[in-house]
Amino acid sequence: MSITDITFLFVFLPIALCTYVFKPALQKYLLLLLSLFFYACGSPRYFFLFMVAVGINIIFGVFIEKFRERNLGKIFLITGCVLNIAVLFYYKYYNFTVLNLNRALHTSFEAKQLLIPLGISFFVFKAISYLVDIYTQKIDVGKNPVYAALYLSFFGQIASGPICRYGKFYEVYEENRDKREIFAEIANGGYRFTIGFIKKVLIANVLGHVTTEVFALDPSDATRSILWLGSLCYSLQLYYDFSGYSDMAIGIGEMFGIHCSENFDYPYMTKSISEFWRRWHISLSSWFRDYIYFPLGGSRVESHVRLYINLLVVWLLTGIWHGANWNFIAWGLIYFILIAFEKTTNLPKRLKNPIYKMIYQAGCLLIINFQWVIFNATSLHHGVSYIKYMFLGGGDTVWNHRAFILLQEYGVIIFTAVLFAIPIVPWLQKWKLKTRARTMSVNVGMTVIMAGLFVWALSFVVAGQNNPFMYANF
Repeated sequence: MSITDITFLFVFLPIALCTYVFKPALQKYLLLLLSLFFYACGSPRYFFLFMVAVGINIIFGVFIEKFRERNLGKIFLITGCVLNIAVLFYYKYYNFTVLNLNRALHTSFEAKQLLIPLGISFFVFKAISYLVDIYTQKIDVGKNPVYAALYLSFFGQIASGPICRYGKFYEVYEENRDKREIFAEIANGGYRFTIGFIKKVLIANVLGHVTTEVFALDPSDATRSILWLGSLCYSLQLYYDFSGYSDMAIGIGEMFGIHCSENFDYPYMTKSISEFWRRWHISLSSWFRDYIYFPLGGSRVESHVRLYINLLVVWLLTGIWHGANWNFIAWGLIYFILIAFEKTTNLPKRLKNPIYKMIYQAGCLLIINFQWVIFNATSLHHGVSYIKYMFLGGGDTVWNHRAFILLQEYGVIIFTAVLFAIPIVPWLQKWKLKTRARTMSVNVGMTVIMAGLFVWALSFVVAGQNNPFMYANF
């Protein structure tokens, strides 16, 4: 069951919202049961494993808090982190490791037919943050383990994040909140959910028709026009797919009083590569910053060599986290080189001429687009070949005609996607606040437009035109 399914929208979510009719003491238990049911529907094969993983992390959290003043607490922390990483490695990286060992050492280790458990990458990172924050005394376990279980299994974030911290969940359902506050949160959360739903179904899914067709081509047979079109559409598709999911997940959390931080901040408005990663998948970037980069010393180290090593570790792990394939590793290492270059040269801060800054910004967006090509390629060779023929391609001219047809068919969606990748909505919100009459008219207009778009998107889902979320693969 996905959060864009009809069953979720009109059966599961309304039932979950009905938990508000019960006393606050019961709400967290009911929400936990619903979250476990959601996981069982999405990944029944690994439901028992998931339950065991949740239980083990809760137990280790208790032991870490009890013994953190002694060395035993550190031992429990390390053991808990190793166990989480071991599970992630086995299901996500075992076959990749075996295949590469066989190729390098001419061995014959047997690969296994393993399905990746639902949301395992996000679960492991949330579990590690939970254990580490207990050890560093940023959070307390509390008397009731249901809070930790709900944090690790909450249905709104189990599939693809965002990677929220435990403090956002702790004791939310012990509070006797005012009914007006609850209804306001449901309304605001529902509006945010609707925005994400529209992004996913009406923009990301539609752009997916173009990217699926183009990336299935042999780059050497294609023309430059269709390859550039495919790369642009994929950059936009991935943004609207994942930011749409994040909006929906944040909206679901807000409906239940759980307020998570933003996960995207108009990343294609970036002026540098480093800034891009402060705007894209913010919860993942902040996780690596807080639990890998800072413990290694961050940028406050005595030598540049140590700084580059810290950056290398972070970006190598970022690439590996995204998938068991060499193109993801290369993707992460390229970002390491680019960010290390910016730190060394102090670009773009040292650029004083506005024209040079604009050129640098355009160059960054171009590089990010190439990086998404590598990210989406079936292999590193495929990604490099795709980029090569974006410049050198001369293939069958029939593909120029096909690119023109695709632009005619999807041009409005592409233009809309580009338009709303810039902060038009925040500008509109500032404009409407200048007068009460303007605020009311804009609010009414936006409500009508959003309702119409939601119904339109819903018709796509009913018709079976609903692709899985792209980051669910990671």
